[in-house]
Amino acid sequence: MSVKANVRRRTSGFTLIELLVVIAIIAILIALLLPSVQQAREAARRTQCKNNLKQLGLAMHNYHDVYNTLPLGMVHRINWRVSILPYLEQANVYNKLDFNESFQGNSASANTQVLGGIVMSSMICPSNIVDPLTNNAYGTNSQRMQYPNYLAIAGAVDTSVANNATSGKCNSYYGWHCDNGPMKINDKVAFKDITDGLTNTLIIGEQSGRDEGMSYGDRRNGYHGGWHGTGDTKNTAAFITGIGSGITPVEYPLNSKCSDFWSCGVPYLNSNILNSEHTGGVQFALGDGAVRFLSENMDLVTLKNLAMKSDGAVVGEF
Repeated sequence: MSVKANVRRRTSGFTLIELLVVIAIIAILIALLLPSVQQAREAARRTQCKNNLKQLGLAMHNYHDVYNTLPLGMVHRINWRVSILPYLEQANVYNKLDFNESFQGNSASANTQVLGGIVMSSMICPSNIVDPLTNNAYGTNSQRMQYPNYLAIAGAVDTSVANNATSGKCNSYYGWHCDNGPMKINDKVAFKDITDGLTNTLIIGEQSGRDEGMSYGDRRNGYHGGWHGTGDTKNTAAFITGIGSGITPVEYPLNSKCSDFWSCGVPYLNSNILNSEHTGGVQFALGDGAVRFLSENMDLVTLKNLAMKSDGAVVGEF
């Protein structure tokens, strides 16, 4: 009896080797599972980001329905983001704004009291990992105005041709400024002016990724936050073409690294690179309200054709 009891005791538990095998199997299963969980989370973030672009595109359409034109890309004091606030269920915020005062985040004003510290989720891609209130910590946004992750498309730059564009003109002053896109400085564009077709023209794109090529570090477009326009004094050069926020022409491939200080390398330029934290590309809202994911490997000429509203190069499948 005692021999049987001893045998029973010896076989009732795990050996050390068996325990190690079980632990190894569990570790392998966790290692296999974690990437799937991360991919599922990023898929959800990407979907929410797509929904944000859809809402921004619809807001543009609603604005156009009221005024028969798209909002100005940038104008004295504000950019397009301020103009569409009533169409993003932010009329309560919009109605508190004073358009005779500054929208820049470097000094206190009635508008920084309203917008300072506020993060509007419709303007933020969940995949973004940069704080939307402090992404430029050089004293230019002390009032903590939000830096949105979406830029309106101001056409395309082609430095190899006359006027630096295959259609319209581009000027280089604090970055590139073009008049060949759907969103312009101090000028309005209606849907009827987009002769390439709304389905073939980019309206809004992401700038929610990282660009370590920027000389000020990884910073988004906008020097004094993301709501201000071309300047607070109409007689300055800044009002004509200079430091603002909210728009960009296409010059470089998506998700590329900036290598030119005066073209894309600092946050006060209006020609920063479009990018995202999504694997392989960047999302855009088109003129017809659709949202498309464009590969970072797509042909740059095709991307520029999509960014220009009337160049006559209508893109088919892309």
